[in-house]
Amino acid sequence: MVHPVIIVGAGPIGLTLALTLQKTGVDCVLLEDDFQVCEGSRAIGMSRRTLEIWDALGAIDQIIEKGLDWKGGRSFYKDQEILNFEMIDDPQIMYRPMFNIQQSYTEQFLVNQVHQSSHIDLRWQSKLLAMERQGSVMVLSIDTPNGVYKAQSQYVVACDGAKSTVRNLMGLSLNGTSYEATYIIVDIKLKTDAIIERRCWFDSPSNPGLTVLMHGQPDGVWRLDYQLGEDEDLTEALKLEQILGKIKSHLDYIGEDGAWELVWYSPYKVHSRSLDSFNHERVLFAGDAAHLMPIFGIRGLNSGVEDAWNLGWKLSSVILEESPERLLDAYSLERKKVFLENAALANRNALFMTPPNPGIRVLRDAVLSLALGDTDVEDILNPKQATYVPLRDSPLSTPETDPWRGGPKVGEVIPDVRLTQHQNSNLTHLQTLVGLKACGFYFLKQALDEKALADLAMLKTFADLEVILISKVEVADQQVVQVTQPDLYNIFDVEEGGFYLVRPDHHIAARWREVDAQKVELALHRLKGHHLQGKTLVQFESIDVPYTVPEQIYRLLGNALDSMGEEKKMLMLMKLCLIQALDQTSVDKFESNLQAALKNME
Repeated sequence: MVHPVIIVGAGPIGLTLALTLQKTGVDCVLLEDDFQVCEGSRAIGMSRRTLEIWDALGAIDQIIEKGLDWKGGRSFYKDQEILNFEMIDDPQIMYRPMFNIQQSYTEQFLVNQVHQSSHIDLRWQSKLLAMERQGSVMVLSIDTPNGVYKAQSQYVVACDGAKSTVRNLMGLSLNGTSYEATYIIVDIKLKTDAIIERRCWFDSPSNPGLTVLMHGQPDGVWRLDYQLGEDEDLTEALKLEQILGKIKSHLDYIGEDGAWELVWYSPYKVHSRSLDSFNHERVLFAGDAAHLMPIFGIRGLNSGVEDAWNLGWKLSSVILEESPERLLDAYSLERKKVFLENAALANRNALFMTPPNPGIRVLRDAVLSLALGDTDVEDILNPKQATYVPLRDSPLSTPETDPWRGGPKVGEVIPDVRLTQHQNSNLTHLQTLVGLKACGFYFLKQALDEKALADLAMLKTFADLEVILISKVEVADQQVVQVTQPDLYNIFDVEEGGFYLVRPDHHIAARWREVDAQKVELALHRLKGHHLQGKTLVQFESIDVPYTVPEQIYRLLGNALDSMGEEKKMLMLMKLCLIQALDQTSVDKFESNLQAALKNME
């Protein structure tokens, strides 16, 4: 038997991919070399986008019931608070920006959902030993407690994590940056009244010169991430008495005197690396098997879930012969570009949390010291938690030609607004209107004229398009799903007769101020990958990341310090200080800046 897909690795990424495939009716085998879900918190911070994806897969209820929302956090330097931030939120949107739940729980709840599907064959204690391609089929050798057997599949997807067996068997390596910093992650059960937020300490007495992070989790469990010094031996640091001592020291410092106990711990090293391509003919890569990112900003698991969601509908479309195989190159192209942007933002945080050399350490400490005064450095301090990255300039998108004042752009995800005026109780929010096929939002006129009826009739003939009618007042039944909610016109900046083409993964593929069925048909053809060729499939090596001005200045100065020897750093900084000072038109302004720099020098 040749399986359509074999997924290696039943962590959150592999489970998400399996659930995505089964939603389209494609069977898969899911291999896991362990005998149960993982232990401990591991990846705890789930973004709004991750929750939206699990909702679309019908796997959200147990997760939401267990986890905890949070909306902001604080940072401290020595013994003073230097940042108090709150993430932007909109109560009209279904889920909150961030959500904490231990990975051990998310895996179990996703497994529970997998067990309800006849399309997914989950096999525990199944370790991949070897793999080879024979024509159009991949042949895998799999070791189990009952012996070794072979399995065949059209495609293999590696979701087997940072130490990917698939990647190693293929002789592939991740390229990028590995930071020297090492952290110990611990889960403790703690009796406390502390609120659920992200807290970060720089140079606290509990970890002098280094950083500590703290997050709340379900069941009264709290997560501590503390950095090890460069001269600390990892083996020694992992001794139980060392870990217990470090936990006690920090809890004493922050005034937590409630009972506590150690639940789980693990070391973690900071990486920012990826494969050159996530598609290697019949073998594809997702999550940590494809890329590694620093934990700062909580982008690792969340980006991997988006990988699986993006790949699922494309792989299904290819297997069902609705699209050419080169559509899978578009998966690699889109997600590699997202990785580059995500990694740049995560690296920004890593550079601040774990300065790689003394020069950048001085720069980082200068920012921390300025934060104690009146200088506004919040843009540099703010950790800017994970949000999804729009699919900018995707070759599957149809570029915008109409003038728009606002609304979600092509490449962005449709905002998951609550539906307040719909009779079907199952359609509670906007993304529930979208199945795993392309969807068109047709914004109706109050009265369907002859042209609108003709366009609608043509749209309904497209087998690979689900048409959703959005209206301000109810119109005659058109045998399609209809939503009567006037505020959607404003949210999408659309007038009557407008049209949005939405991909199966909720990203916008095209939009027009006035619907034209022929243009929609052409955009659908592009979305299915039939226009992919030549330069449209060239892999990205770098991208322009939308850093703010303070972030750009910090990076420029950090790179300059990183590029020169210790003996020249002071000279360069003094030259820069003089140049900036001589550019000032006011001596009083320079003196004020000088006093700010002199403040808190101790």
